[in-house]
Amino acid sequence: MHIKSSAVLLLSLISSFPSQLYARQDLDTLKADLGDIVVVGYEGNRSLMETPGAITNVKPELIGGFDEGSLLYGLNTVPGVRIEQRAPGSYRVAIRGSSLRAPFGVRNVKVYWNGIPFTEPSGSTFLNLLDVINMQEVEVIKGPAGSIYGAGNGGALLLESRQSNQNEVGAGLMLGSYGLQRYTAYAQNQFDEGSLRFNYSNQHADGYRDQTFFNRQTAELSGRFQLNDRQIIKTSFLYSDLNYGIPGGLTLEQYQNDPSQARPGNPFVLGSVESNASIDQQSFLAGISHDVQITDDISNLTNVYGTFSAFENPFNLDYKKDSRKSGGGRTRFYFDTDIGEVRTRFTVGGEFQAANYAARNFENDTSKVGALNFDDEIKIESSLLFFNTEMDLPADFYLTAGLSYNRLEYSLNRLVSNLPGDTTGLARKTFDPEIIPRIGLLKKFSPALSLHGSISYGFSPPTIEEFRTNEGSIALDLEAEQGTNFEVGARGTVVSARFTYDVTAFYFKLEETIVQQQSDRNSTVIFRNAGATDQYGVELAANWQMIRNPAAFLQQLDWSLSYTYHDFEFVNYVKDGNDYSGNKLTGVAPHTVVSAITAGTEPGFYGNLSYNFTDEIPLNDANSVYSNPYHLVQTKVGFKKELIDNWTFDFFVGIDNLLDEKYSLGNDLNAFGERYYQPAAPRNWFGGVKVNVEF
Repeated sequence: MHIKSSAVLLLSLISSFPSQLYARQDLDTLKADLGDIVVVGYEGNRSLMETPGAITNVKPELIGGFDEGSLLYGLNTVPGVRIEQRAPGSYRVAIRGSSLRAPFGVRNVKVYWNGIPFTEPSGSTFLNLLDVINMQEVEVIKGPAGSIYGAGNGGALLLESRQSNQNEVGAGLMLGSYGLQRYTAYAQNQFDEGSLRFNYSNQHADGYRDQTFFNRQTAELSGRFQLNDRQIIKTSFLYSDLNYGIPGGLTLEQYQNDPSQARPGNPFVLGSVESNASIDQQSFLAGISHDVQITDDISNLTNVYGTFSAFENPFNLDYKKDSRKSGGGRTRFYFDTDIGEVRTRFTVGGEFQAANYAARNFENDTSKVGALNFDDEIKIESSLLFFNTEMDLPADFYLTAGLSYNRLEYSLNRLVSNLPGDTTGLARKTFDPEIIPRIGLLKKFSPALSLHGSISYGFSPPTIEEFRTNEGSIALDLEAEQGTNFEVGARGTVVSARFTYDVTAFYFKLEETIVQQQSDRNSTVIFRNAGATDQYGVELAANWQMIRNPAAFLQQLDWSLSYTYHDFEFVNYVKDGNDYSGNKLTGVAPHTVVSAITAGTEPGFYGNLSYNFTDEIPLNDANSVYSNPYHLVQTKVGFKKELIDNWTFDFFVGIDNLLDEKYSLGNDLNAFGERYYQPAAPRNWFGGVKVNVEF
């Protein structure tokens, strides 16, 4: 256990707070934190206090609350969620330990943006195509959400674009360590029957390590059009141009000697610099949604979308070039009625996604395209039908029950292959249809306390990157993970103390666990089903509004805490003749603590001090290598004020890794050659200014 030092720091922070609580004039603000948060995830539009499930709403001020150049800060404040960054822009999201299957990206988590499926039909999500400016709020559903969203045992992320209710324009500039430059601009125009908004970001950084350059531009245009008193059309267009370096993992000796180096080469494999290991991707997404009130009791919400992207990935071992087209839609009908005195909402809907990839793998000829290894045409079809009901039962009981039917098919036509022993032709994998149920029940004892419990089933088929690996194999025998989740929780408020809490305990039994192994052909990762895992956990979120006094110099002082306890282990897991049954699940920290203090003053000065403790993490299935626990401290101070009529200025400066901790953020699990470590930057700074004009 490595929790003592974090506990001491937390206690010392708490003991230093003022004990006096001010007048009750802002107690309604506290109630709004839980009671007025509307949950859309299970299609019921209930308040959080009436929704059975582990759901967190990440506030806009948290998403970019520390460093707007990264998504790390806001999502890592959610207990049970860990977002890592192996290199700037190279995200890996784990909800309840789901990162074992995601060595190079976001998998096992379903992501929606403005109601549009942002996760590809293959199951992978290029979350790094989005900038913080493209998000206003995030709803996090933890645990299997297949009864509504299909595949994904980790859960779901529901993202919404930034919007406001007035005419405004704004711009921002941020500079920082390692060549960081960030420019943003936005404009919103309100008119009688709707609004238009444009968001733009341009970010560049050289990076702390060799081969950690980062360049991204995003341009978003969104619109809302009120056709009449019963119909609304919303449009979402996003273009993203992303290019970032992949420094590669280091051995322990390399990490200790020079953590800023990229993965070095050898006579057999190019180093990351020589190979220009990187991602270069351009993507365009267009989506439209139609919301119509058909009758007083029946409504429909439908989203359709299409995406086009070019993907290029020179790597140490090969050179990959893809052209990707995908599209689909999601529709749901709502029927609101009363059964006796029971308010009920029935939801019936479906989602369909299809994709066509032209995927080619070449040799890497010192950062240039070399000889062709294989050329594949890939077609993917994913579909689900779902039914959900929300019932407000007597005595303040609230029931949620849902069921979905899911199908997935991969079709891979190998047109050319120059791999030894490989053949061309068609390979098809149709996964068995899955029926995914969920039931949840909540009892609301008062506006300040509710208890909930749920049982849900989940499944997660292999992504196309797991089905078709870079070394050329096609895993026709790879099956979907399946599991059952049992969960209980409590959430509420202590109104007199302006304190809110949300705690959940769960047990997840996962079968056919997909784990990564090393290929016999080269050091490329391949995937196999391996036994089962038992996953026990407790997740706690708390917030204390210590000061709310508009008449004082110090108007606001808040303290927040996120604590995660995960006890995950393998069951019946044998690999290469080694029995790893009983070992801790690779890549999962048993204890994680995130705590923050935020303050605001009457003149406009504000500050944020946050602390993150992450326990040691097993880096391989044998549990023979662990990462060191680390203590990460971040701080940001600024001044925000309307200095000219309708002109608001925000000046800020921040320090990341204040204690200059040496740690790895985004370890490579079961890494070939024991290259486990992806060093994070030492102490570094950023600062900037933002201007907003309302008219």
